[in-house]
Amino acid sequence: MIRFEILLPLYYNDGREIEREKFVATDDELVSLFGATSTDTVEVRGQ
Repeated sequence: MIRFEILLPLYYNDGREIEREKFVATDDELVSLFGATSTDTVEVRGQ
């Protein structure tokens, strides 16, 4: 099995939150390309 991990940003550079609809659209596109996805909603913070 091959696993790919894609980390998506939660905020634009100006600090606004990225709209939930964009995450849903991204997930839908990945499912159409690869057949399935798994989503983990853990927020990773760093500096």
